[in-house]
Amino acid sequence: MAARILTLLSLVPGCTISKCCKGNTSNTAITAIAVSVAISASAAQDRLPDYPPAANSQLGSESELTILAPTISPEELDRIVLNRLLLDISRDPQGLQETFGIDAELLKEMEISLSNAAGFINDNDMANIRAMCQAWDQSANSAGNEEGRIVIALDAYKARRQFTRDFIARFYRVVVLEIEAILPEPAVHRFNSYLDDRRRRLANAGNVVPGAIVENISGGRDTVDFHCRRD
Repeated sequence: MAARILTLLSLVPGCTISKCCKGNTSNTAITAIAVSVAISASAAQDRLPDYPPAANSQLGSESELTILAPTISPEELDRIVLNRLLLDISRDPQGLQETFGIDAELLKEMEISLSNAAGFINDNDMANIRAMCQAWDQSANSAGNEEGRIVIALDAYKARRQFTRDFIARFYRVVVLEIEAILPEPAVHRFNSYLDDRRRRLANAGNVVPGAIVENISGGRDTVDFHCRRD
């Protein structure tokens, strides 16, 4: 747990061992900052990043690609793969022990790491919606026309969503490194082969994920109308 918290410090802006722990890396000091690290990481997810103004952007043409539903992004692959691994551990622990070549104790440690990670992260889509509607409201007097406002609002949604995805990808890289650290070398290779195979299958499957449709303008206009219009 201590090693995990120290690694997570690297994800918190401006937080280093010298600043946050005062140079003290004892278990007591590290445990004392666990809550503040989690709060800081959660706050980082809610920070609205700057996005480039798009007042002069034009709406899609007649040849616009129509997205019917959002699908898994590359940044989300590890989280989905590892969450499914967590389910597989509960369903078939013996089979995974044989797959990775590890004993029940190591598999339990892996399960604990995955369970903690699953409870730590959420991709709150309402934060993306708030960013979109905030941009919509703020562009009322600057965008010039409704179409320009819609483009600005959709850009804000996509920028906020990407910010969250990047955070999740960094976090789950830490989780993978943590699991690799407890496994013997042969098991590390099997574990990585397992992840690569599941990532490839998932990427090719085109699975639908929750979220607003903002890639195509027509769907994005409906999203803005539904969430952001006050009149």
